[in-house]
Amino acid sequence: MLELLTGTFLLSLLHAAIPNHWAPALAVARAERWPLRRAVGVTAVAGLAHVLSTVGIGLALGLLGWRLSARFEHAAAWIAPMLLMAIGLAYAFSGPGHTHPDPPPVRTRGSRRVVLGLAATMFLAPCLEIQTFFLTAGAHGPLMLALLMGLYLLTTLTAMCTLVSLGYRGLHRLPLAGLAHHERRLTGAVLVLVGVAGFFVHW
Repeated sequence: MLELLTGTFLLSLLHAAIPNHWAPALAVARAERWPLRRAVGVTAVAGLAHVLSTVGIGLALGLLGWRLSARFEHAAAWIAPMLLMAIGLAYAFSGPGHTHPDPPPVRTRGSRRVVLGLAATMFLAPCLEIQTFFLTAGAHGPLMLALLMGLYLLTTLTAMCTLVSLGYRGLHRLPLAGLAHHERRLTGAVLVLVGVAGFFVHW
């Protein structure tokens, strides 16, 4: 269980740090000359939309994992780590580049439209890489699934709001521009490591 929690935290942090998750909100905040509190609030709304669509898919997969583990109790102990490793290797060798589309530029015509535009864009681009963890967590029961979802929510929103806050204060020259280029490799590495750790836990 610890390896799943650690992997979820690392993957949530990694994806939240990718500029296309928070830079559009920062750009709009600067264009509209919003105060810091409002910029962070809008980021939280957009981030929450992103998290809700991700968790919605994860809930379905987690419940599927729970049902499958009940039927194949003995096999679940080694199927879940193998699945993580296989998907991790697939991500790592699928080439460079980020896996989420860059949000289209939002025209700044009315604050309400801007917020809805950002939220809709983030909602329609759920994080698919984390779903493997939700599926695996489902094999451990609903409590573990809920715990992972809560961790994903808190980590993602906190990271996005923190980065917008830093960018708002002029500390936006962080070494994150190249992160999207290596996202698949980093995501794959996290998935493989959690899968390997899962094998050691069950041995």
